[in-house]
Amino acid sequence: MSEAVRVQVLMRPAEAERFERYCAQRGHKKSTLIARLIRDHLDREETVRITGRKK
Repeated sequence: MSEAVRVQVLMRPAEAERFERYCAQRGHKKSTLIARLIRDHLDREETVRITGRKK
């Protein structure tokens, strides 16, 4: 993996608890899942920008 950059995310306590449960139930590491969600979102947005259509 290339050099990583730290990003902090602020969430309401109820959302944070929900996210913790979700990750625990599915075996995800929180940081890995957040990074994947951001990548997926940016990829979708790039596709929309280029094609004008959602993936």
